[in-house]
Amino acid sequence: MTKAALNQRDICFHINDLAISFKQFSADISHARWGIAQSDADSVLLFHQSSYQFAVGFFALALEGRHIVMPPNAQQQTLMHIAPQCQATLGDISVDGLAAINIGLIDTPLINSNSSAQLDAIDEQIAALNNRADLFTPLDCQITFFTSGSTGQHKPIVKQFSQLNCEVDVLIKTFTARLDATQLLVSTVSHQHIYGLLFKLFLPLKSGLAIVNDTFEYPEHISQLLAATLNKELNKELNLDDSQTALLISSPAHLKRLSLDNVLMANKAQLQGVFSSGGPLPFAVAQDLFSQLGQAPIEVFGSTETGGIAWRQCHESSPSAWRVFPDISYRVMAETAQLVLTSPYIAGDDYVTEDRVERIDEQHFAMLGRADRTIKHEEKRINLDHMERCLQQHEYVNEVRVIVLDGEKKQVLAAVIELTEAGQALLQQQSKKSLNDSLKQHLLGEFERICLPKKWRYPVLMPFNSQGKLVIKELEKLFD
Repeated sequence: MTKAALNQRDICFHINDLAISFKQFSADISHARWGIAQSDADSVLLFHQSSYQFAVGFFALALEGRHIVMPPNAQQQTLMHIAPQCQATLGDISVDGLAAINIGLIDTPLINSNSSAQLDAIDEQIAALNNRADLFTPLDCQITFFTSGSTGQHKPIVKQFSQLNCEVDVLIKTFTARLDATQLLVSTVSHQHIYGLLFKLFLPLKSGLAIVNDTFEYPEHISQLLAATLNKELNKELNLDDSQTALLISSPAHLKRLSLDNVLMANKAQLQGVFSSGGPLPFAVAQDLFSQLGQAPIEVFGSTETGGIAWRQCHESSPSAWRVFPDISYRVMAETAQLVLTSPYIAGDDYVTEDRVERIDEQHFAMLGRADRTIKHEEKRINLDHMERCLQQHEYVNEVRVIVLDGEKKQVLAAVIELTEAGQALLQQQSKKSLNDSLKQHLLGEFERICLPKKWRYPVLMPFNSQGKLVIKELEKLFD
């Protein structure tokens, strides 16, 4: 391995123009541990916008054996809902009634601010981390995540650090070739959720990649970053390879927008892989990205409750089967076709999911939709996934969600649709009624008229949350 490569693997984070070494990262964690040790709080609410400062706080808390509580966002209503489970906060948040642990991460970032003498003094007080593997040694740490759930209510999910560590080891084993060929990790997803924590922080930290601190909202900024890494003068100054390669961690919502105007085509030689999770990625989007980038996204199927279940990459002209991760086995319930898991990421007995699947073989299955989305409407059984798949095939439909509204006397089916350019043109040139009628006529090919949605809304963009999910309450607001 070249000297440049060795130095590259020593870099943990890129923050603007700063390259943060593991030694600096380790020192900041030790400094944070010293501050945390002064608090007797067992459960700590952790939130920080900066991935670097979040990571410092996270590993400091984990190594001190504290219970880490991770809110999905910093909205006051969310924090107040979660606060009763905690004794203190850490990060760039404040909650009435909870003490704030001050480790210098809020207003005065520690990065590149400590002298060698200060670093040595901290190391004497708390044992320094010798290498990246030392980050993953906690045995008695718990992490509580929160899922938004279909109703928008925050549901706590408790995980053991050992479960997350086990999962990241499987990810490294599964995607070794891509990781070995990569220097940088860029992401559009937040580290506050399990997908972001595993893929944006744990995976690169344990496999030797450098994390770009930003959470990117716009692909143009990712393209500019990758183009800048080709700057030979900058790379020479940082002692890096001339051509920086990267993995992109993203979500279906971001990738769908990217496929419509893919500015990353100019950087496709640098992209070693694109990961997608948090919800289903439309097959048409996977095909578009395959055509544009020369590779389809690696889709990861799982949930906060289950951890990763399976993955696929749709290079073919039809959707690929899902391949279960190593150490996971599954069966299918005969009555309902529900997926039943045996997984090291789930405590206890077999876990019955709400996902319906068709068995292909011991390691592969096909998805059939959600078991909990079959309803009885007008005395007819309707699967909402089936109705959405049918609408998705129409040339006017880009994204769709069918929901059930409670009317004064009976429930009402409602459709929320993000239109294609052709659909938007029709809506502007004719009327909403013409568009409604066209979509209803399309549905009549598979559904009786009495089963069709009665209400229709056409937002410019679907209201995805920060996890790339559609929350029922946000959809219902469109009908107020």
